[in-house]
Amino acid sequence: MITQKKEVGQLVINRSQPVPLYYQVESQILDAIRKGVYKEGDRLPSEAELQKIFGVSITTIKKALSDLVQKDVLYRVQGKGTFVARPKIQRTLTLLSFTEEMKQKGIKLTTELLTSEQQSASGEIAERLRLAEGESVWVLERLRYGDGEPIALQTSYLPSKLFSDFNPAFFDDSQSLYAILSDKYGVTPHRASEVYSAINIKSKTTAEKLGVELNAAAFLVKRTTYDQAGIAFEYAVSILRGDKYSISVDLSPREEGKVG
Repeated sequence: MITQKKEVGQLVINRSQPVPLYYQVESQILDAIRKGVYKEGDRLPSEAELQKIFGVSITTIKKALSDLVQKDVLYRVQGKGTFVARPKIQRTLTLLSFTEEMKQKGIKLTTELLTSEQQSASGEIAERLRLAEGESVWVLERLRYGDGEPIALQTSYLPSKLFSDFNPAFFDDSQSLYAILSDKYGVTPHRASEVYSAINIKSKTTAEKLGVELNAAAFLVKRTTYDQAGIAFEYAVSILRGDKYSISVDLSPREEGKVG
């Protein structure tokens, strides 16, 4: 239990440090979770118990717990207490395929191909792929599962003129679209642009596919991927479950002399 210092490690609030007390409490709770003292679904001691453990004010405890809830480390159940949340999938902005990204994170990915057909491109699809209105595109809708649970709904649009003999049966060999395009056509991603939006799922069909309630929070991701020659070969629209994902971005200062 977190009430026993020997099981949690160092349980010390250092009042001489310039580090806020609530942040020190947060760090101690996070450390206990990382060490397995508290696991997914476990209930933490009450606020009053935590106040005695740390020897700080109840306001400090409330602030620490509130921050951890906001960070999706903990969640509250009315009348029952505060519990350890299931870790979210931290999505890193890279050129990796969805399949490779999940593999790197140790998540077992499976894919259900829902739609595979050719349609006429119009509007945003034609614009993103630099096609004339009415040109043919392959439409591939896939439901992605992480460790057996639906986590993302992805629709990819491919110019038919680049992949005229594309066959959905290719997915029998690989669930990674990028791997298929590389193996069958020698097309590999060189760069991509992505736009993220926070949305609430308004479509009943989409909510049912993802196993969530209507109006559930989600990330809408629109991605255009280009090959070495700068040709847009895929436009993808993904809906990622908000309760399963967080977004991670590495930031660094610009090169010296280039700060605008």
